[in-house]
Parts: sequence; structure tokens; C-alpha cells
Amino acid sequence: MLNEIVETEKRLEIDDLEIKGVPLWRIVRYHTRLYFINKRSGYTAGSPTTKEGKKRLKVFSGFWDFVGKSNLRLFFPFNRLANMDGRYIDKFTDPVIEESALYNTNYLIVDPSGYVGDYNRVHKKEAISNEGRTISAQVLKHYYEYITPRKYGRLIRQLYDKIKEPFLLDDAYLNRLYFEVSHFLFLYHYYHFWFRILRPKSIFVVYREGYFPQIAVCKKMGIPVAEFQHGITLDNTVSFAGTYDQRIDPDYFLVFGEYWKGPQFGMPLDRIINIGWAYSKYLQKTIVENNEKHDKEVLVISSPEISDAILNALQELSKTEGTFSFDIRLHPCESYNEAQQEKLKAIPKAQVVDNKTDSALVLPTYKYVVGENSSVIYEALSVGCKVGMLNLCGLRPAIDLPGIKDNFFIINNCDDFGKFLSKNTAQSAINAEFYSVFDNMLFMEFIENKM
Repeated sequence: MLNEIVETEKRLEIDDLEIKGVPLWRIVRYHTRLYFINKRSGYTAGSPTTKEGKKRLKVFSGFWDFVGKSNLRLFFPFNRLANMDGRYIDKFTDPVIEESALYNTNYLIVDPSGYVGDYNRVHKKEAISNEGRTISAQVLKHYYEYITPRKYGRLIRQLYDKIKEPFLLDDAYLNRLYFEVSHFLFLYHYYHFWFRILRPKSIFVVYREGYFPQIAVCKKMGIPVAEFQHGITLDNTVSFAGTYDQRIDPDYFLVFGEYWKGPQFGMPLDRIINIGWAYSKYLQKTIVENNEKHDKEVLVISSPEISDAILNALQELSKTEGTFSFDIRLHPCESYNEAQQEKLKAIPKAQVVDNKTDSALVLPTYKYVVGENSSVIYEALSVGCKVGMLNLCGLRPAIDLPGIKDNFFIINNCDDFGKFLSKNTAQSAINAEFYSVFDNMLFMEFIENKM
């Protein structure tokens, strides 16, 4: 379906419609693609849970504390921080700071929406809470909610008229376009004000879709932007599918290992840099090894779009002989409806387990892990678990991609599952293809030469 969407976008020739030098389509592309896919499939995603402290509307922004510092590097982490025994960390950026010479330089972390007030965080002194709660941001927000339909209404309507029929949009979707554009504009002008004062040397983001306003400001000011890979991406996705656009896409993309240097991130291959997986080094230094091992439990990695398929697969695999149980770890955006709860009750020795603790702490306590294509099963492989890909009951793991069959046990039926449980050794420890060892010298050389 995504290939069809990309071809439709090319045919419509909508990239020439701009606001602030940014393609208007890119501001609304993700939500419109998702709307179309949901309309065709009937699937509706949930909302992720976040840590949120006491809410307060600040008079002054936390940025003031960093005014005057030179060579400041700004980090915008993933929208969900990991809970590491009560301390919060972004597993994609914080370990890189910790394991590199950046730790001794001037940097500022701007935590994502939902993390406000007092919360126990790694690098707390260098982090500020979400800036959307400042009075200046609130004023800008309401101003652009009022002004956008009046100032940019004709341009937005022009885009809407082009995409309405091919993307199955209803009349009310025009208001969604106004909302997305006004939200972009208020953040664009808010960060433009701050970046002119701070004059950051470089910007690092996790997941470009969440930080388009900041990226657009950097493009205007000539500030280099690098994006960290935030999960396993095997093929086209709603976020990344399409051609690279210098006007809004980051300048560089930093991946976990050589395996991920490919077109799936919508980046030129020469702009994709393998820096390795700093999180594994960080964990070795900070986490006390847990000797307890779940030998009779299979950890099952689920996600919202495959909830029913996972339950159907477990119902089938529960027929396998042996004394084992299924511990189902739901995605943060996933919850079971009443029908799925009933289906779960019918599966012998199956239960939903806690998903609040970061997977990096949970995985080493399990011997067996199964799933479809989730990032977590790759993490499981990196810590020495026996990892199986479920290829039954509608689940479709990416088994035809290079390296998959060499590292994962493919489970097509009950017989395969029995063989998987009887294996004596895990496939591998940290896999150099999927997760390279973090190279501080390489990373710092990249920083000095490109950022």
C-alpha cells in the first residue's frame, strides 16, 4: 500500500506548495497517509503512555539557563523515555552522550511532550522539560490557530483539493490540515526565536516527524541536523517512505549497524552513518546483572496491528507438548479489547506481563523470546536470547531479507516451536550487522567534520 501512496504523491505533484520554505505536504504527510491507511484497513492506533510530573505553566523558558554557552549542541530525544529502575533515559541519545567525548562539552537535552515537572532523569542537569508549557509558547499557539486559516487558507485548500479524492478525505479533514499547519508554525517561530539566541552548533533528533519545526529552522539558519535511528525498519514505513528532500529532511542519519544502511529511511546512502549501539555499552556499566532466568516462560512481543494474530498464533502453539507458559509483553500503544481478553483466557498458561520497565532490563531474564518484526526481538538477539520469528496465523516476519534466517529461528507450526524450545544455544551475542559496537572515535570524527 505504501508504494501505491508514494506513486500517488508523485503523480499529484504537490511538493511545490511551500510554507516557510518547507513543502506543505511534508508537514501533513504522516497523518494523511495514516488516515488513508486506516480508512482502507479499519485499523485505529492507540496513544502511547508517558511519564508526566506535576503540570505547571512557566513564565520563563528553561532555555535561559543555557544562554551564553558556546558550541552548544541540542538533543531532541524520542517521544517515550525508557524507565530504568525509576530513572528515565532516552536509549538512543543519552548513551551516545555518555559513551563519547560529548559528555565533556556543552549540550542541552529538550525532553519530549509529557515529561514535565520533577522526574528522575539521567543527565538531569543538562535537560529541560517540555517547552510547550511556557506562556510565550501558549500565546504563539493560539495566535497561529487563529491566523493560519486566514493567512494560509488558500494554499492549504489548494493542497486539500488535490489530495481529497486519492486519499479518501472527508470534509472535516480540512480542519485537521489547519491544525497541523498551525501547530508547525507556532513551534517553528518559537524555536526560531530560541535558536537565534542560543546559536547552537548542531542539532540531534530522534524521529524526524516529531521535530520538523526545529529541522526547518535549522535549514533556514544553516545548522546541521542529524537523526538517530530509533527502531528496526526493514522496509517502507508511513514515516520514511518517499524521496529525500533537503528542505526538511535531516542532513545525516545515524544507524545502529551496517545492516541498516539502506533506502528504507528516505536518505541518500552516503548520508547514512553507522555509529553503532551505544546503549549496550551503557547497560554493561550501569545495570547489575540479574541471574534469575525464566527457563519455562516464553516472552512474546506484541504490537497493536498484530494483537489478534499473536493471540491466534499462541492458541495454536499452546498445543505443543511441554511445560511452558507465554508471557505477553504489549506495546505501549496496545491494549486488549473485551474479545481479545476472552481469547487470552482460552490460551493455557498465557498472561500479559508488565511493559513499563524498559525491555533492556527484561530481556536478559528470559531464555526464549518470540515475535514478528518488532525492534525488541532484535534487542533480544543482541543480549543472547533464543529468538523465534512467528510465521503463522497471519503473522508475516521479514524472513526473505538477508541475514534473517541466519540469526532467527523461523516458527511456521507447532513442530517448529518444539524444535525452537529444544535448541541448546542462542543464535548469537551482539550481532555486528544489526548492532555494531559503538565507536567513540568514529562518532567524534563525524561530529567534528560534519556537525
